[in-house]
Amino acid sequence: MADMYGMDNYTHVDPAIYYSDTNIPGPGVEPGLWEVSLCVQCTCVDECGTTCACLEASGGQNYINRLVSDEKLSASSLLLECNDLCKCSINCGNRVVQLGPRRSLSTFLTSLRGYGLKTTSHVQRGSFICEYAGEVISREEARRRALHDGVNYIFVLKEHTSNSVSETIIDPTCIGNIGRYVNHSCQPNAAVVPVYIDCPVPKLAIFALSDIKPDEEITYDYASGSAEIGTSPCFCQTKSCRNFLPFNKDLLC
Repeated sequence: MADMYGMDNYTHVDPAIYYSDTNIPGPGVEPGLWEVSLCVQCTCVDECGTTCACLEASGGQNYINRLVSDEKLSASSLLLECNDLCKCSINCGNRVVQLGPRRSLSTFLTSLRGYGLKTTSHVQRGSFICEYAGEVISREEARRRALHDGVNYIFVLKEHTSNSVSETIIDPTCIGNIGRYVNHSCQPNAAVVPVYIDCPVPKLAIFALSDIKPDEEITYDYASGSAEIGTSPCFCQTKSCRNFLPFNKDLLC
């Protein structure tokens, strides 16, 4: 495990982009959210078992041998990792995303879509790849940026509960991590799953949907972030290509 994951030592191709290995508060978002601890902490010793409070709050097992379980490979699932206030050790099997990104990632220049992200080693289905991190901003700020900047990296996550809909908007355009280079595909090999660890702001964790070969580009479906089909052409060149990139049209209203 230590060989695959670790500290985020990646950098950006463009030095004008500020590298941040995790989400930071941006315009319109209360910085105090990062200081609020989740109300769930477990009292497990070393390894967490079936009585773990974090797993119970998640509705079941999150990882099997540190691979995300099939039922959790969805933006609508609840995945709660053990946190800094839990009694279990850092080696607990319910601590994966917080250990950092894979060490084998590298950016490269694609033929049609600018820079992309690939892996230099085999990635097993269900493996955590990296976080999609950036500025967490308000809907008003996201709308302003979308209208002003046009093409952007804004990801809108909507989570539905029985009583409400919560929204987290992340923009790594100017401040973000290695995850900003993951391109769209209508037939992706990765998916974005919200993961909660130490605060109410979820991490957008990218997991492998299938085995990914060395030098294969890592992609996910932008429509999974509650987007609709936009007007910009899609160059994923897959058999199931929808011809146009997904986009959150309501940000332009």
